[in-house]
Amino acid sequence: MRDTTALVLGGTSGIGLGIARSLAAHGAAVTIASREQGKADQTAETITVPAGTPGVSGIGLDLSRPEGIADTLRRHGKDFDIVVLNGPGYRPGKVGTVTADDFSQAFGSMFLSLQQVVASVVDGMKKKQWGRLLYVSSSSVIVPIHELAASSVVRAAVHSYMKLLANALAPDGITVNSIIPGRIDTPRVQSVDAVRARDRGVTADQVREGAESLIPVGRYGTPEEMGELAAFLCSDRAGYLTGSAFRCDGGMIAAL
Repeated sequence: MRDTTALVLGGTSGIGLGIARSLAAHGAAVTIASREQGKADQTAETITVPAGTPGVSGIGLDLSRPEGIADTLRRHGKDFDIVVLNGPGYRPGKVGTVTADDFSQAFGSMFLSLQQVVASVVDGMKKKQWGRLLYVSSSSVIVPIHELAASSVVRAAVHSYMKLLANALAPDGITVNSIIPGRIDTPRVQSVDAVRARDRGVTADQVREGAESLIPVGRYGTPEEMGELAAFLCSDRAGYLTGSAFRCDGGMIAAL
């Protein structure tokens, strides 16, 4: 993975940070994106990289404003060989309570933002005849999550988009895949557990214990485990894998 450049959206915490660490450990020059430039820079400084590798830098990129993404990446002045589309989720809400405005906002921040990133980087990949687009998805695309109605709906739309991209870009040496996490121990999952605990009148620890009892391996996954899966899919070794979704769920998802 040396001599490759990678952009990891949402790279300052959770799964995004786990992926950034793994890509850097395998020798990629990694740029982690965050809404706040300072936070991205500070996080980049905490990532240890092997001797002789390019290291990690930060970029301020506000995914809630799709219209400004292309200009921000253009000013950054770097082509990326690998782009990890780790977009933001949307606030919890059940299907009977989310509004048309909720769906509109979720579509803008979760779909249009990623589409703008892809449009900004894909020409550089085509020139090199090599590239990796990797979407960090959710188990909700297989089994919709009741408390995350807007997010579940929009993520399904993103999966259709990624499949269409995979078919269109394959002749240019660009692979397009998704990774589907189960219960990964991240701030986002912890916040969802807290919402469930509030709704059920129990503690967050009780919610976690109940969730772990339904996972065959008996525990939540780690961002590092997601990172290693992502690093493989972004490597030369995965050049024949495209248009697919890969699970890292400990056997949790109750479907083939």
